[in-house]
Amino acid sequence: MLAPALLQVPQLTLAAGQTVITEGRPIDGLYFLEAGEVEVLKRGVPIAEVFEAGAVLGEMSWLLDTVPTATVRTLTPCTFRHVAEPAAFVQRHPEIALGIARTLAQRVDSLGRYLVDIKNQFKDRSDHLGMIDEVLDSLMHKHPRKIPRRSSGDVES
Repeated sequence: MLAPALLQVPQLTLAAGQTVITEGRPIDGLYFLEAGEVEVLKRGVPIAEVFEAGAVLGEMSWLLDTVPTATVRTLTPCTFRHVAEPAAFVQRHPEIALGIARTLAQRVDSLGRYLVDIKNQFKDRSDHLGMIDEVLDSLMHKHPRKIPRRSSGDVES
């Protein structure tokens, strides 16, 4: 269900197979799914399907001030509400910011549970898979900082 404030912003309707957000290209605001189903792809690999009315797309790029790290494409005909100026919009409508925060918290919680499961699966391994436990432990305790992302064309020297 869409928050009432979202009913006041422009509606965008796209056919199945259309790209909403393109990985690596700047976004032009936030998209809130009103109806339909989309898929999320990273480097062309499907990682999620989204169909809940009110789901927000593009929030990570907006919040982190980066280009999207995933592509969002419609699987069915979709209707979105497009917020072109997210900062001003969430200042006027703090309930939207709270909704975005809850969505991000749910994702972090799911990822945390997944990482714990992986750590448990590989914690007793003595081969290269045993390193997964160490890598995940360092990632889970790393203090966030802004690190520039490399483009796929960058080569490490």
